[in-house]
Amino acid sequence: MRLLALVLLAAATLNAAPVSAQTSRADFEKWCAQTSSVGSGRCLGYLLAAEDALYGNSIDSVRACLPPDIGLAEELRIVMEWLRANPDAVAPTAMGLVARAWAARYPCPP
Repeated sequence: MRLLALVLLAAATLNAAPVSAQTSRADFEKWCAQTSSVGSGRCLGYLLAAEDALYGNSIDSVRACLPPDIGLAEELRIVMEWLRANPDAVAPTAMGLVARAWAARYPCPP
């Protein structure tokens, strides 16, 4: 009986839909449009992660140099305006789009 259960479990695992750990543009826009604390928290958390990732580095070969006194509300406004102005923009993850939005406003010096 246990063998049958293991075989069924293994078969179910093999047929499971793949789960992506990457955040898509659609996911990010959905989170940032929500008024719930969960959606807003995910949105702002994602921006904070992007901010940390960009510090001295690039995302998808894009660098942005945010001013030290910029707030999260301004960071979000810049990204959402850029996404609306660039509806066809794509990147492997939403973080690449965030980096492009910030770089358009705050490019790093050469």
